[in-house]
Amino acid sequence: MDLNITQEADGYTAEGLPLSIFTLGNRHGMTVKISTRGGALLSVHVPDAHGVLTNVLHGGLANGGIHLLPAPGRALHRLAWHAVPLVEDASVGVRLVSPGAPAVVAIYRLDDANALTLHCEVALQAPATLCLPICFNPGEHRLRVSGDGEHPRSVSELPATARYLAGEDGLRAVLLLADGLAGRQLELAGDLASLRASTSEIPGCLLLEPALAAPGGEVAFRFSAQA
Repeated sequence: MDLNITQEADGYTAEGLPLSIFTLGNRHGMTVKISTRGGALLSVHVPDAHGVLTNVLHGGLANGGIHLLPAPGRALHRLAWHAVPLVEDASVGVRLVSPGAPAVVAIYRLDDANALTLHCEVALQAPATLCLPICFNPGEHRLRVSGDGEHPRSVSELPATARYLAGEDGLRAVLLLADGLAGRQLELAGDLASLRASTSEIPGCLLLEPALAAPGGEVAFRFSAQA
């Protein structure tokens, strides 16, 4: 299966604006669903060490989507964003632009190395933060964060909220999440202002909130599987 992208209708907002879901796919069978409501990630199906596809993302959170903080009176994660599909030689993606001003531009890209990249830009003079809350499904996960010690911790050992702040050079290669039973691993890296990892209201799930500092930043989710 080659890189591919599809679009389907997904109802309307409370204001009557149409919504869509874009599905990105690669030759390994990895698929990513993205909603035009707030640029939210809905699902991420990735293969494990045995080639079995599993959705590792718990989508549909009430506060899911991209937030602009401080928000100038607009809840961007609840609004319909304008979307344009992107088809390139080495990746497929979607470019989303939030309504109103200042506009937030979010570009998702999926490649054949099972890397999902999100690049965000916001045209503001004053600093702002972009947050994307995501919640990973239950599993026997181990967590390692740069500067957080040499040994990975079980997700169950996390306090209710753990906050990791960037230094002057920002956070790079900040988090490694490994599911030993499935042989699946997620590496999160990016130009981050901060990263929050915490337990959620969904039992067994880990809530990740990477925050990108304005005027622009990038975060990459790289999935791999080892037998």
